Amino acid sequence: MSQKNRTLIPPAPPEKSKPKGKFKKSGHLADQQLKYDYPKSSDPQGDLFSQLLPETLNTLDKYKVDKAEIVEGIKLSPSEQKVIDCLSKILHEKSQHIDPKKPSYYTGNQTPDIIKYGSEDAIAPKLAFTLYELTKEYKGGDYVSGKDIENVRQVLQDLDSRRFLYSYIETTKTETGGRIERKIEDFKKLIHILKMSETEYSQEDVEIRRYEETIILLNPIFSRQIDSKFILYPNDIHKRTMIAYGSWNISDIALRLRDYLVREISSKHYSPEIYLDKLYYMVAEKWMKESRKGKVKEYLQKAIETCEALGIIESYETKTGATGAPLMVFTLNKSWE
Repeated sequence: MSQKNRTLIPPAPPEKSKPKGKFKKSGHLADQQLKYDYPKSSDPQGDLFSQLLPETLNTLDKYKVDKAEIVEGIKLSPSEQKVIDCLSKILHEKSQHIDPKKPSYYTGNQTPDIIKYGSEDAIAPKLAFTLYELTKEYKGGDYVSGKDIENVRQVLQDLDSRRFLYSYIETTKTETGGRIERKIEDFKKLIHILKMSETEYSQEDVEIRRYEETIILLNPIFSRQIDSKFILYPNDIHKRTMIAYGSWNISDIALRLRDYLVREISSKHYSPEIYLDKLYYMVAEKWMKESRKGKVKEYLQKAIETCEALGIIESYETKTGATGAPLMVFTLNKSWE
């Protein structure tokens, strides 16, 4: 049997049906994923480096980063977005997520690490799972092949090789009714692979050793303030999105629109308004900067239809905004789950 066709991890036994439920995803993580650079903004990313903290600039110099290629936020491919969502779900399921006052709250199923996070020390959740388990989530519960597992392995390895520049404010309310704002800024990986599933074979192609467990250290952003700032997703969101889109090859635009609208629902904003040009940049910044607006319009329409099929959008319309520019107004399903 060739290595290409070999299933590294055998199919799991039939699973008992799980009750439908939801999982929390960090609101800060979602915000960073949805960040975009709008060129007409009064605060463009062109001034980005003049706004960064000295510690962040030192980190960029340390890694010899080409500053011309740096953008703020977490820019992911559709496959990477799905894997990050799966890791958020696994973190929810494998953590103590009932009592936020306990130190084990959203820290994973392994002893977490304390790492440097911006200018302070922070808890980094640690997860142990099998690649089969992660791929099963990625496939929405469908059949998992050896090729599927290898694809997810590659996505994890690609994520482990990349760092992202993020900057945001964590707000904490005080007992007197005021608030404390803490700026978090860093240039750091989202995940760090500590151990990876693997199977060793002899020259005769006979399996010698199998190590199925994968251990990953997550960036603290996965759990920071997740008790108060989070987005709720149904456990079967991947399966439902695939069905609504009509394919597993879901576009980046459809995923970003879905996540933007679900974030609005989580914030109890059921009639969000956004200027159409800004919406184009939020869902397809790269294409807009390449002057491919026609393509963006086509894919955005497909994304809207997907969110309608998911039951997120009840209706939408385009009207003239206060500036005279087209404004997109969504009416969202208050009871979506």
